[in-house]
Amino acid sequence: MRLIRSRRDTRSAVLGYLWCSGGSFRPDLAQGVALTEASISRIIGDLKAEGVIEETRRTAPYRGGPSQFVTLSNQIRVAAIEISNNSLYSAVGTLAGETLYSERYDLPDGLGAADVAATMTRAVCDLAGWAKQRGIALEQLAVSIPGYDPDLRTSPIVAVNVARLDDLLQRELPETPARLTNSMVARAVGHRLEMGTGVLGGSYFFVFVGHGVGAAIVDELAESGDVETCEIGHVVIDPGGAVCRCGHAGCLETYVSTVALANILAVQESELINRGDRWPHDYRISAPARAEIRARLGRLGLAIGNALNLNRQRNVVIAGWPGSLPAEDRANVLEAIGQSRLGGLQGIALTFSPASLGREPVSGLALAAFSFIRRSGERRAQGRHLISS
Repeated sequence: MRLIRSRRDTRSAVLGYLWCSGGSFRPDLAQGVALTEASISRIIGDLKAEGVIEETRRTAPYRGGPSQFVTLSNQIRVAAIEISNNSLYSAVGTLAGETLYSERYDLPDGLGAADVAATMTRAVCDLAGWAKQRGIALEQLAVSIPGYDPDLRTSPIVAVNVARLDDLLQRELPETPARLTNSMVARAVGHRLEMGTGVLGGSYFFVFVGHGVGAAIVDELAESGDVETCEIGHVVIDPGGAVCRCGHAGCLETYVSTVALANILAVQESELINRGDRWPHDYRISAPARAEIRARLGRLGLAIGNALNLNRQRNVVIAGWPGSLPAEDRANVLEAIGQSRLGGLQGIALTFSPASLGREPVSGLALAAFSFIRRSGERRAQGRHLISS
């Protein structure tokens, strides 16, 4: 574990450990973040006084053990705007992940900028109005946008004008710190929360395969919070292929997204997503369809292998619909990685995670909570801060 130096880093590490673990006894918390129990006591005292954490009595895990159990406060509220699966989701929740408010708005692929702006305005105004009516102070807002790049005025995937969105947020939520980021950051952070306090032994290459297809290099979030997105879904693998929603032809996404999978199965994508991890069992997959799915998994593996040639990550985690398939189908991914990666499969550890489809806005709220934690749990001040990443 890296040496924690600043007060801000120390507070963030403590809050991050509590976030990933769901709560901890003081000795375990001290060990988890490599601090003395005296240091932990000082930090807990500060965070309790600020209303960021709570401490309750719980039966000790062993005779004579500690009884004071530390958790994140259930009174702090965070909010999220998440764009995914042809929809826009707005939500308010707690640091522990409980959803208090959630609304979904249709946002089909290819929608024009004016219609996107109108939907975004409605969602933000509805969210702000809900919080205001209940006297709720939102400590953090996270906005998750497919294809978001702080250097681009508008996302090439969804026509969100960042400057107009900033104006909207300043008008409706003027005192709430906001973080605008790529959808893959939200997906990666949400997945890291699901992992709990277990670690993979360093950084890892995270791939999500859903309506959108993306990747990120993730450091252990409880320590550093680093998530670096890298483009994989819109890597062109066949210039003569189908036109992608980004405007290019033959992107990887056109072959392995849930849109492509639904076409292979001859079902509606929305129905497929609603099935979650059950989809391979709920549909009768014909032999030709299964062969085509395996071929698509091979394309995914080739793309991942090439990405690993550019960034030498040893741990690879794939979340999304491939994780629901039996091992003999998923083997095509690993085989293809070995075919395209210099050095083959030597040293590569591949893990598949559950589909996690149709769970929006879970990732957005996880990102909002984590963004608050990365601010070391400092409560909002007068004036608003916009963070792009």
